[in-house]
Amino acid sequence: MQLGMTTSNDYGVISGGLRIRNPKTIDINLLCELCKLLLLDPIQLLCCGSRLCRWCSIKGVPENEPFTCLFCNATQAKKQAHADRGAARELNMVKIECFSCSWNGLYNDYKIHLEKEHADFECIDCHQRFYSVNLYQEHREEMCEYRCMPCGLPGCTELIKWSDMGAHCLSMKHQTILSNVTSDICVRKKHPSNTIDSCNVDSNIQQELMAVNENIDSISSAVDNSLEDCKRLNSECEHIQTKNNDILQQGKEIGKEMQNDNEKFKKCMDGLTETEKQIDDAKNSRWPTKPLVLDMNDTITFPIAKEPNEINAQFSTQTPEFSTSAWGYKLMLRICSTYLSGAERQEYLSIYVSLLRGNMDSILVFPFPYDIYICLCDQSRQKKDIVSVIKPGDNVSAFNRPSSDRNNEFGIAKFCPLSFLKDPGSIYLKDGVFFIKIFIDFLNVGSYSCT
Repeated sequence: MQLGMTTSNDYGVISGGLRIRNPKTIDINLLCELCKLLLLDPIQLLCCGSRLCRWCSIKGVPENEPFTCLFCNATQAKKQAHADRGAARELNMVKIECFSCSWNGLYNDYKIHLEKEHADFECIDCHQRFYSVNLYQEHREEMCEYRCMPCGLPGCTELIKWSDMGAHCLSMKHQTILSNVTSDICVRKKHPSNTIDSCNVDSNIQQELMAVNENIDSISSAVDNSLEDCKRLNSECEHIQTKNNDILQQGKEIGKEMQNDNEKFKKCMDGLTETEKQIDDAKNSRWPTKPLVLDMNDTITFPIAKEPNEINAQFSTQTPEFSTSAWGYKLMLRICSTYLSGAERQEYLSIYVSLLRGNMDSILVFPFPYDIYICLCDQSRQKKDIVSVIKPGDNVSAFNRPSSDRNNEFGIAKFCPLSFLKDPGSIYLKDGVFFIKIFIDFLNVGSYSCT
């Protein structure tokens, strides 16, 4: 296997990133400063900005304290490096040719290709396969649960599986060796002159103990860092939890608002559906068959359907009969166009009211005593409704108790210019329908606004 680097270890190679066939076409800044291969999990040294594979940085750049950089010779209290997100973004846009076959494509796709087709490195303990020396070595040294490693205790030469290390440390053999080493250290401290003769221990024990102490110091430092990380993570977790609680509370409030809005929307849709039904009925000249009565606001609305050709010609439309209540007065409207000749020569929309004979006339007050407000509704919601009032006192005879089926009509001949409906951009006539709303002032309010 040709890998183009120094040999050592199980597969005869040192650490390395991704092998590619076209390194000369790649920006040199995307190649590892140590293995000279394409970066894998890029890391950047803060002192000089050198870019390395993550595992190359761990294994190839010593973390002595104080730390001296191999590339810029700068000295720091400790090595400082961080994940290079900029390099990771650049790598995602690089086009790569496979080192071993005709495949070519982008960086992330290349790693998938390597894992499927060129996972040449196999762990001898768990038989998991890897496409990069870095991934293989990291697995062998730090991740494989079946890897064998020395005990580390002076005098214990066994190789133990990582997963069995805890059981080994508690074994009688390990505890016996640990007791002997401890006793030897105590004896040498009391009798430094004859330690070697009396104890007859291996001359390398002291060096091994120093190595163990260094490992303990290193582990202690790592533990301290881990504890700091745990504190930081706990603090961040509490902060995130607080934010989550705030977001949940806001979500509940938004949910309530949405529920209220949905209810309002449903009411609007119901009203719109009813209005559309009225429009359809008006267009088809089908008035409701059930008796019409003023609503709780003392109003009633009539949709009047008129196509442009009908508006331009003379027209006259009567509404169905309607009552002020189930036992009240009965009335009817007539909506028509009126043309005034002579000097004025103007067309108007005219609206007239007729009082009809009702079943309860004998107990009702006559003449009809209430003001009647007529409103042409603005359908653009600009609050430009046209409102006029019919006062019964202006024509008492039209509002006396009916002696026939209906009294003479009385109303407003010049309610508004007919051009208000003929205008193509009319805010009163939409989709061939305009709305006339009636309000009867039972409480003598003295005014009315359709909006």
